[in-house]
Amino acid sequence: MQKLKVGDLVEVVAGAERSNKDKASKRGKILAIDRDALRVRVEGLRTVKRHIRKGRDRANPEGGILERPGSIALSAVQVVCKKCDTPTRVGVRAAGEKKVRFCKKCDANID
Repeated sequence: MQKLKVGDLVEVVAGAERSNKDKASKRGKILAIDRDALRVRVEGLRTVKRHIRKGRDRANPEGGILERPGSIALSAVQVVCKKCDTPTRVGVRAAGEKKVRFCKKCDANID
């Protein structure tokens, strides 16, 4: 079972996108995970600008400058627990025949 999934709320704990002990921290939902490169795309973080020429993109036929979320290292993010509202490590335990993710700080189920 994967410890990070698309749609999880995560907080950046290392790197350039990290906030220094601030409550308005860098949080967002996971949009995509690249397991081969060990990178993750987080909504609203690490935005990069892409210059698109006219007629090159069907979604944007007039071209221009597009902002897209860039990738962050997989090890630089942690899942935010819904119960204790803090970034935490994730554990996996068997609940019957299913595996369930849980918060290591408050022992609450994440799934």
